[in-house]
Amino acid sequence: MATRERRDREQFTASRPRILRIGVLLGGKIVEERLIRERVSVSVGQSMRNTFSVPVDGLPLEFTLFAMDQGKYYLRFTTKMDGRLSDGGQVATLDQLRGKAQNAGDYFQIPLGESSRGKLSLGDLTVLFQFVTEPPRQPRPMLPASVRGTIADRIDPRLAVILIASLVIHIGFMLFALLVYDVELPDSLADRAYNLSFKQDTYEVKVDEPKPVDTGSAAGSATPEKVPEKKPDKPAAGSNQPKADPNAGRNEADDVRRKEEEATSFADLMTSDSGKDGKTDGDTNKRRPSADLGAQVADARDSGRQVAVGGNGGRGSRGNGDARVGNGHGPGLNGPGGVEQPGGGKGPETGPAGRITISDKGGDTDTSLSPDAVLRRIMALYMAQLQRCYKDYLKKDASARGKVSLAFTVNSTGRVVKPSAEGVAPEVSTCIQSRMGGWTFPAPKDKDGEGTEANFSITLQLVPD
Repeated sequence: MATRERRDREQFTASRPRILRIGVLLGGKIVEERLIRERVSVSVGQSMRNTFSVPVDGLPLEFTLFAMDQGKYYLRFTTKMDGRLSDGGQVATLDQLRGKAQNAGDYFQIPLGESSRGKLSLGDLTVLFQFVTEPPRQPRPMLPASVRGTIADRIDPRLAVILIASLVIHIGFMLFALLVYDVELPDSLADRAYNLSFKQDTYEVKVDEPKPVDTGSAAGSATPEKVPEKKPDKPAAGSNQPKADPNAGRNEADDVRRKEEEATSFADLMTSDSGKDGKTDGDTNKRRPSADLGAQVADARDSGRQVAVGGNGGRGSRGNGDARVGNGHGPGLNGPGGVEQPGGGKGPETGPAGRITISDKGGDTDTSLSPDAVLRRIMALYMAQLQRCYKDYLKKDASARGKVSLAFTVNSTGRVVKPSAEGVAPEVSTCIQSRMGGWTFPAPKDKDGEGTEANFSITLQLVPD
């Protein structure tokens, strides 16, 4: 009988797998022991992510001590480790196994059998391991049924009564509000709140009934007798009665159209090229609303032309040209000659002039703001600033000439950022760059219509006259 029980126990033990049992010692005292029931790799190190976290100097953060490869364990050890390994019979040190083990560079690796056991040491750390038959799992401890009781034993009777009473009261109020005190209100929630909060105003309108028409003796006739209309009396000659307004029948649109026609006629009269007598009316035609603004700016910045009074038509200033205020004698205006001061005359300010032409242009072409549009705006609005900077420097060096390279970026709002100017002289470049900071252009947009930035470069040729 004993032999049969021993045979059954051996068969049961042989059928269960062998697992790895590991013990960790620090300073000769065991600190942890664990059965690795799942056949997975086992690591040691100072990091908390390891299977065994051991704070020992010289131990790396993570090191796989027992590696699992294709269902078989491999022991890994370094040159700093010391220990012994037994395969069930013969015992060998790690120094002896380094010649047989596989060298992986930072560590050595050797396979383990199911009967292997050993000891590894690194400073104060000692690791003991062996393969043992997996013991049965211990069931989780539970209290007896008489101690656990039922769900009804866990409910407080007083709390249950209070909870049930509260639910009955709340449900009763809800049913009363829905079934008994249900007020018909409009569908909109806002209308309900308004009607409950405010009382709407009511208005009473009285309509007078039309009085019956007295038809008299002709009540039975089909059509009433027509009453002749009374024409307005004509005013007598010499009477003080006001005349009828000729614009009484016009509406507001006719008044606006009439005023625009009168303004256009007046502008044509003042800016026409020739009068009834065949003589020219002067340069006022250049001030017409349709005149070229760029040409006007070019004429104004042309410093070599003198101001003409009367359009060079042989007419001088009004009177003898002396301007008088009260009884005093002010400065004399002698026509094209300029302004004469009481202490002596001074002619108009003269100086060397220069020409600025566009040598080259470039920039981004994938936005709504093209280099040609930028160049046209500079020629129309900002060329006078560039010529002023160049003219001021020509007073110091009348022979200064060369090219000035402009580079700037137009941001999504149309303002110039990152202005840069180089060439001719530092004074000219600094002056032009300071003016560029105030330039504005139409905001550039990409293909999707969103605001973006655009870069441009323009080369100017500066030549003195």
